[in-house]
Amino acid sequence: MANYHFETKIISRGKGRSVTGAVSYICGRTLRDSYTGKTYYNHRKDVVWQKIFLPSNAPQEFQDIQYLCDKIDQAEMRWDARTARQFIGSLPNELPPGELVRIIHEFIESNFLSYDLCAIAAIHRGCNRDDPSKNNPHAHIVVPTRAVGPDGFSPRKDRKHDQRKYIKIWREQWAEVQNRAYKRNGLDIRVSHESLEVQGKYDREPTIHLSRIDWQKEQRGERTAAGDRKRAIRDRNDERAQMRQPKREPEMELSR
Repeated sequence: MANYHFETKIISRGKGRSVTGAVSYICGRTLRDSYTGKTYYNHRKDVVWQKIFLPSNAPQEFQDIQYLCDKIDQAEMRWDARTARQFIGSLPNELPPGELVRIIHEFIESNFLSYDLCAIAAIHRGCNRDDPSKNNPHAHIVVPTRAVGPDGFSPRKDRKHDQRKYIKIWREQWAEVQNRAYKRNGLDIRVSHESLEVQGKYDREPTIHLSRIDWQKEQRGERTAAGDRKRAIRDRNDERAQMRQPKREPEMELSR
């Protein structure tokens, strides 16, 4: 069943968050935060793809993930600086891995590279131990709050994308790139960034997104309250979908 989820957060030192820590988590890499001196150790087994996206005129050294994280932090002097935006978006389970990568490429190229913003992206498999057909692949994207040029990060912040309208734009774009992928692959499936109420789908409950801690517990085989709620919502929606399907009349045996 097609599933749409997209959220954006701000990575802020003032909120106790580290851009290096976020990148370490999404990429499953051990990285050292040059601002705090803390080292983040992550050896995730569910990262199936990762990439650094750079504008064409960016320094080549930015292809090194530790170097890039260092430069992001060095560009911010304030203790409460907002260092990056983080995006999490669901990906179609019905499509092959190459299409999932293409979805991320198209989204980043049109929404960030075109503004000289770089991005660090990764795909997490989102395993379902009981039923692989219900895997929940999803993308993590980290975008620094400064544009990149030949000399590195701009002295000026990217304030343009602080406008609230971009949240709607990004949500809509995330749906559009997925729908293009469905169409390329000949699948009569579409997702929408609009709420179920706006879509007129009152008979389907919106799903919930597991927190990182709950997701990790579920991956270890531990049941969580949030995981149980998500499974219950999925089961109820599956039941509703089956009830909406037209029932076939039993075939009558022809008399001989």
